[in-house]
Amino acid sequence: MDWYRRVFPLVRCLPAEPAHTLGHWMLRAPVAWGGSRPRDPFVWRGLEFPNRVGIAAGFDKNAQVLAGIARMGVGFVEVGTIVTEPWSGNPAPRMRRLEGQRAIWNRLGFPSEGVETVAARLAAFRRDDRSGMLLASNVAPHPRTVKAGGPGFVAQARDELLRLGRTLHAASDLFVVNLSSPNTQGLRDLLYGPGFRDELVLPLRKLLRELDRETGHSRATPLLVKLPPEDASGTPWTEETLAPQVEPFCQAEACDGFVAVNTSIGLARAQVPGAGADLPGGLSGAPLRPLAESALRLLATLRCEGQLLIGVGGIDQPEDALRLHEAGADLVEVYSGMIYGGPGFPARCARALAGAA
Repeated sequence: MDWYRRVFPLVRCLPAEPAHTLGHWMLRAPVAWGGSRPRDPFVWRGLEFPNRVGIAAGFDKNAQVLAGIARMGVGFVEVGTIVTEPWSGNPAPRMRRLEGQRAIWNRLGFPSEGVETVAARLAAFRRDDRSGMLLASNVAPHPRTVKAGGPGFVAQARDELLRLGRTLHAASDLFVVNLSSPNTQGLRDLLYGPGFRDELVLPLRKLLRELDRETGHSRATPLLVKLPPEDASGTPWTEETLAPQVEPFCQAEACDGFVAVNTSIGLARAQVPGAGADLPGGLSGAPLRPLAESALRLLATLRCEGQLLIGVGGIDQPEDALRLHEAGADLVEVYSGMIYGGPGFPARCARALAGAA
């Protein structure tokens, strides 16, 4: 949008978090930001996505601007990350634009109003919405639980995921488990740990299936796992390092697919002056695209038949959405590219994908 190119120099006078708040305020205006909704239906296991482009987790953590997001013309949105109880997140500084790299650095640490508030907003949107936009709930254990650690903390993390599943099930089309954020000390240790599948993911997936039966759902509620762009050492994935992470999820249908990728610790350490060694946060935006594309190509060969693959990371131009799709993504998500490209950017990406179909 030409007007956004004129306004953005004024917006960038604000620090990143106040600018984000201003963006939310703008989305409350009844404007069709992306023009008419691009129609490129994608059907997977009974879910019909109006088109293949969604908004990534982190943009609307508390389901505050769902109607505005729907007016962008996207097919779905990932809400969250949602945790059980209200949490303020990490102290500042915790978010910064890197305009020369068209990137965003953050170590927000799951600020959240808590699951009860978010679930009520999701339900209210679902009641009134006519757009057909699908809702994905991105969930994680509470940072307080992860940081405390100690005996029994994995069981507590499991109980929190189950509470999130119960509370959000009625208003969610699908779920994403997020243990790949670099913004909570120790969270990725759960992801790389040997009990991740059996102690956290499988119980949540079993619960969702039980709730589906109890509520008479005509289809199963999918559960996806969000992956980072690098292994436990901070090195980009190779087939040898990624396969042991993915293969357990092809056994006993432990999950229904993957979201790839989260923000990068390695890029944050390399490109953000002052990023701490203990909690460097993660970098998103254009520099992340090669890592996302590489991970997707690997996942396309490693995932089970029928698993869904959502690509996210570094979509800075509509052509980048095509690249991630060609790398194996069934659907794609945008965030940082929308910050630099404006609220019409997701619809432009959706039109590019529709034109390539």
